[in-house]
Amino acid sequence: MTTAPTAPTGLSVVRLTWQGPVAVVTMDDPDGRNTFSAGLTSGLVDSIEQAAADPRTRAVVVEGRPELFCAGGTQRELVNFARGNGSFDTDDFFRVFTRCPLPVIASVQGHAIGGGLVLALYADFAVFSERSMYAGNFMKYGFTPGMGATHLFPSRFGRELGTEMLFTARTYRGAELRERGAPVRVVPHHDVPGTALDLARSMTHAPRASIELLKRELAAPLLAATGEAVAREAALHRTSFRLPEVMERIVGAYGAEAH
Repeated sequence: MTTAPTAPTGLSVVRLTWQGPVAVVTMDDPDGRNTFSAGLTSGLVDSIEQAAADPRTRAVVVEGRPELFCAGGTQRELVNFARGNGSFDTDDFFRVFTRCPLPVIASVQGHAIGGGLVLALYADFAVFSERSMYAGNFMKYGFTPGMGATHLFPSRFGRELGTEMLFTARTYRGAELRERGAPVRVVPHHDVPGTALDLARSMTHAPRASIELLKRELAAPLLAATGEAVAREAALHRTSFRLPEVMERIVGAYGAEAH
């Protein structure tokens, strides 16, 4: 049985529960559309750390809302970047799944767009829905990809498909990713949560110390590669985010400029 949800004070958009030895972190911010608000990002990091600190935990499942896993950056954040205030590399909360000392499974039942999809790709495993939409849509706004996407997309989806996803910025249904040969798990929409939980449970039988040792070994190359990618991407952003049409696209896509 799932335990009563817990969450850091004031961060109710992220919930933490347990299914036996599996911690379940739920991002649930309907008003903010599961974008990278301060409450969601800090709540996500706090919940992952709280889950890992609990001795009963052996694996972590991260899920969003049934129709929306995560929509990535907020308009305010992107506008600030375009104004030269901050960048994707100033806060790498998005690597929290890789830094977690236990295996993390992303239950990506709903749509995952832009940074929201990148976030999912940092998990050790991801389960996608046949019908949901997935996109690395950075270039839709005219700026180059960030958050380590230039490494993660070719690595997780295959070089040709991953590169195509970044250049075209279009959306792909999970079923299309599977048909294109992406080496990721894609299942019927309603099967995503159960599949992710079953996968997590299958990893909980070894001693926790051994689980942590294996996670550390497997995560180290990804942390190194994405750290280098984020640094290179930040250099590209110093040019691409300053292009006049980028601000125009950000404002136009969201309907009005954030203040």
